[in-house]
This record gives sequence, structure tokens and C-alpha cells, in this order.
Amino acid sequence: WNRTMALTRALAAQRERVASAASALMLGRSCSGRSCLSSSSAAAALTGRAGAQGGAIQPLSSASASASRRLLRHDVLVAAGSSTALRASGSSIIGIGGSIGIRSSRSLSSLATHDVAGSSDLPPNLTIDDRSTVLPSPPRQQLFVANATDADDADNDNSEEVAPDGETEKRATNMQESSSSSLQYTIPLPDRLRVPIVALSTAEEVGTIHLSEEVFGMDPIRPDLLQRVVTWQRNKKRGKRKAKTKTISEVSGSGRKVRNQKGGGVARAGHSRPAHWRGGAKAHGPKGSIQDYTSKLNKAVRRLGLKHALSQKLKEGNLILTSSLQLESHKTKNFAAILDKHDIGGQYGATAFVVDHATANDVAEGGDYDADVTSSDSIGGINVNLKVASRNLYKVKVVNQLGSNVYDILGHEKLVLSLDALKALEERLA
Repeated sequence: WNRTMALTRALAAQRERVASAASALMLGRSCSGRSCLSSSSAAAALTGRAGAQGGAIQPLSSASASASRRLLRHDVLVAAGSSTALRASGSSIIGIGGSIGIRSSRSLSSLATHDVAGSSDLPPNLTIDDRSTVLPSPPRQQLFVANATDADDADNDNSEEVAPDGETEKRATNMQESSSSSLQYTIPLPDRLRVPIVALSTAEEVGTIHLSEEVFGMDPIRPDLLQRVVTWQRNKKRGKRKAKTKTISEVSGSGRKVRNQKGGGVARAGHSRPAHWRGGAKAHGPKGSIQDYTSKLNKAVRRLGLKHALSQKLKEGNLILTSSLQLESHKTKNFAAILDKHDIGGQYGATAFVVDHATANDVAEGGDYDADVTSSDSIGGINVNLKVASRNLYKVKVVNQLGSNVYDILGHEKLVLSLDALKALEERLA
């Protein structure tokens, strides 16, 4: 860290010296340390590597100085035969071995590492990661000129080939590929309403269905409605307070003064019912049913909020439609294995809100309508095996279609609906 900070300070000081010399050249004079140079020798003093003592500057050749003057018309400084990074009028140049690399003011990281590594003032084993915040951001584009003698061509020709840095281009490509792979675009309406039907036991598609646009086609989603419904649900669950304590006026006891005001050597006291006395009243205690936390929300708003919650799950791609939620066994292990095929439950699986609509006349195992099926096959509109098997799965909540609500839909990642539950919801909400 100390070496890196020392390198940073050295580079900053070097840039300041070169920038001051560049400004002096444009004004007709150049100063270095305590000595001032005329405009004729200012170009020769530019961009040379500073010496170890007294800030001495190594002069450049006359050809390099003339090339510097020519490129000044384009607000660019050229350093031929030097490995010093310059900044002038929003442009930066790195010259190495007679070559000129012209880059934007924010594009020095790729060649700065090469420049630092080649400096004789630094340890040979010191390297800088180009991703470090010590160096400027990687270049977006660069203009490369073969050598300093082609500077006139660079002045007159603006159609030089722009070649991105190899490492930067590779990194940008990788970032673009990773971002495109992570992005998931929403299917637009009405194509979004075409949803596949999967088998619960195998998670394979067995058909498709077109959902009701009145229920699942809400667009755009209104978070304000969802927030109002969630607040109403939480207030309703909180309800009224049942606990109640007695105040001073309700506690049994006389109002007479218990002892003399003075002369007893103890604190003064009035009646025997204060809150800090044993057997006294309770200060600021619960007041019972008068503390009502429930709020009012119109039925139309609640229905609209449920529609927006269902449409949000469809828009996210977290809606799973299954042909049936009837299970052959009441074992939790079997049901957990089935949910694992849908990436639900377990240690790393998603949470799920399962909505069923089982009645006394469910479809029998053979697929035919059986009027002899008794109501013992369902409990509260939920299949018996499904109800029992899901009790010990903390990531899964199973309700009937009448129990579907905005709070639970938004609180679980996946929404699983049976076809019977879907039909009942569309008939109720449409």
C-alpha cells in the first residue's frame, strides 16, 4: 500500500510539472523550478523525464519540438521518445519509443501500467492492476499514429481508424454478455396471457390456457393499490385489543388520605390507589375494545388489489398452473419431492403460495366425474392429502381460492394455482 501511494503521488507530481510546462508553451514561455525558458526552448523542455535532483528536465530533439507545435493546433501535446503521460486541454498522450498513442482524458489505464512498469524509478516487481482505483478508467477509444514524423498527416486527416483497446473490448463484451444473460424481458400483452399447464408430479407441460384479461391483464401494476390492501389486511389482523387494565377511578379503595402530610419522616401520600403502589392502578395500560386498529377499505379496491397481485405474479413469470393438486399420499416427504421438481421448498428453493379449490364432487382418479365422492376427500376446499402433507413445510402455504389474498401472494415468490382454483377466481373477480 505504501508503494502504491508513493507511486500515485509521483505520477500526480509528474502530471502537474508537465501540465505547467504545456501551459507555459502556449503562453510563449516555460518555467521549471526557479529557471524560466524562452518560447523557442519551451518545446524542447516539454515532456522530458524529470531528473532525480533539482527537477532538471531532459530536452527533446528539434523535430520533436516542431511536432509538438504542430499538434498544439488540435489541443494535443506530443511526447516523442518519452514514457510520460500528459494532460492538456482535455486530451492525453503517451509516447513510447517514438510512437504516439492519443487517448481521451479518462483513458490512461491500459498504457499506464506499461509506462509504470518501464520506469527506472520503481522496483521491477511492482505492478498495478488496471482495475484499481489508483489509475483512471479504461479507454473507450484510441487513435494510434505510427511515429512522430506522421504528425502532419494526423493534423490533416480526421478519418484515422479508431481501434478499441483489446483488453477493454474483451471486458466490455463479457459485461454485455453477462448483463444480457441476466436480463429477463417481460412478455407483452396479450401474449402474456397464454400460460402453459404443467403436471404437478412431473413438472412437464401438458397443455396451455388463455387467462382472463380482466383478472390477469392489469397493466401497469399499481403499487399504491397493493400497499393500501396490505395495510388494510395487517390492520384487520391486529383487530381490537382484548387486554384491559384498571385505571385509578376503577381500582377498589378509599379516597381518604392514608397518613399525615408532614412529620412521619416518609414520603407524602394521598389515597392508596396510585400506580406506583402495590394494589394500585396501572398507568398507561391497555384499554380493551376501545383500541380498535382496524381500518376501512372499499370492496371494489380490495378486488382490484387482488387482480393487480395476480397480474404481478404473471408478469414476473412466477405463476404456475397445474392440472390438479390431488395427491396420492399424505406423506410430507413425497410432497416435498414433487415441489423440488418445481424449485420450491427445501433449503435453497423458493417459497410458494398454493391455492386449491376442492369440492365434494371432485374428479375421480380415472378422470370421470364421480358424484359419489364424499366431502371427506376435502377439508375447507383443500384436498385432504394436500392439507396434511403441507403442514410441516414452512416455505409452503396452502389455502382455498377464497383465502387467496394480496398479502400472501406478495409474500411468497411462487403462486401455484390448480385449474379449479383458476376457474373459481376468474368467475369471482371478472
